[in-house]
Amino acid sequence: MKNKINIFSDKKINFFLSELFSDYELYFMSLSETQNYIENNNINIIILNNDKRTKPFDFKKLKGNFLILSNIENESMKINNQLIKTPISINQIKTITKNFLENIKIIFHDITIINEKMTNINNNSFCYLTKLESEILSYLIYEKEGTKNFIQENILNIKSTIQTNSLDSHLTRIRKKMNQINTVIKIQSKNDKLLITI
Repeated sequence: MKNKINIFSDKKINFFLSELFSDYELYFMSLSETQNYIENNNINIIILNNDKRTKPFDFKKLKGNFLILSNIENESMKINNQLIKTPISINQIKTITKNFLENIKIIFHDITIINEKMTNINNNSFCYLTKLESEILSYLIYEKEGTKNFIQENILNIKSTIQTNSLDSHLTRIRKKMNQINTVIKIQSKNDKLLITI
């Protein structure tokens, strides 16, 4: 499954960014829209190349799911976020982005997920998820509601025409791990739909 990334930049470089991040599902937005995405769990990249563009930003409010690529250095950019000083090579940008995505912290109600470790914020209980379990749970957290078909085809890489209980097995293991750490979060199934609720 392709990771989704929100990119906040000047429109002039969107085509270049599409080529650079072709392995990801990209959503382009203007720099002025950044403040609307402070509270989301999405993966966000801000590209700044002009000091005047930093004026409206309150970088301290951004959560740790923002990667900032900038040719200017501003101390407030480093708070809670990863700041990469440019110019750097294209390969370096790709490597940094890949590492950033692998180490992103997902927060949802009383749990955090980082590096396939799921922790209950309230009682510090934790357990480890497999890569597939982490992808399934992250997908549900980002989307809030998903379909079994989508997960089967895009995460498990199994054609929807093939009859298998693989997804149900993964969901059972995820639910057991959620019970193990006493989270209030529940995964509910209704026909083909999956919902994550509290």
